[in-house]
Amino acid sequence: MPSFSSSLAPQTCRRALQPVGCLLLILLCVAPGAIVSDAFAQAIDPAVRTAAAAGPVRVIVELRLRPPFRPEGELSSPAAVEAQRRAIAQAQDDLLANLAGTSFSVGRKYDGLPLIALEIGADALARLEAAGALVTRVSSDSPRFRQP
Repeated sequence: MPSFSSSLAPQTCRRALQPVGCLLLILLCVAPGAIVSDAFAQAIDPAVRTAAAAGPVRVIVELRLRPPFRPEGELSSPAAVEAQRRAIAQAQDDLLANLAGTSFSVGRKYDGLPLIALEIGADALARLEAAGALVTRVSSDSPRFRQP
């Protein structure tokens, strides 16, 4: 069995621990990004992905508000209702600015709900997927039940 002199032991340990230290450093750099991306997790309806690949699709986009949306009946005053409506309008404008240069059209902006109805192409869907700070959910806006 080989023996190590006392002067070589610290160098050997440093060399052995160097890759572990690098791995820990990488994890420390990557982990905050994973936490941030989880904070902005969003749901994209799989039917929307499929339809957008074939052509334009109608969607409802649920917007992320800070502070989170509360039904107007739960708000403390008319001023709070107005402030939330302004926040919704700003979130809608921010989203539309983010979609600039892609194929989309606005179907409807909602006043009291953090929603916007759009018709989008695949390029706009890709932009929505990247807009986690603005978007909570993208759902299909096609009717599921037809009236006779």
